[in-house]
Amino acid sequence: MNRAQRRNLLKVKNKPKHNRASVAASKAEEGITASNAQGIIDNLPIAQIVAGVNNLLRQLEKRQVPVYDWDNEGRTLYRLQMRRGKVFYLAEQKNPGQGNPEGK
Repeated sequence: MNRAQRRNLLKVKNKPKHNRASVAASKAEEGITASNAQGIIDNLPIAQIVAGVNNLLRQLEKRQVPVYDWDNEGRTLYRLQMRRGKVFYLAEQKNPGQGNPEGK
C-alpha cells in the first residue's frame, strides 16, 4: 500500500457516519447545487432538520433578531424540540416590565 492509498484509507476511517444525503452534500467534488439541494433536504431525517432549524434560530438570536408568534407578539420562538417522534416549538412570553426570564 502506497502513501496515497494510506491517506485515503485514513480519510474514510475518520469520516463520521451520516445518511446518504449528508454524505452527498459533504463531498468536495460534488458540493451542493441549487438543483440537488431540495433532494438532499427531502432525504434528511426529521432530527437533522430540527437540529438545523435550531442552529438557524441560534444565529438569529446572536444577531438579536427575535422570531415572534403571529397571534401573540409577546411570545418569541427560541427552540424546537423532539419528544417521542413529535416536534414541539418552545416559546417564551416576555412581559413588558420584566427582562428575559432566563437571565440572558
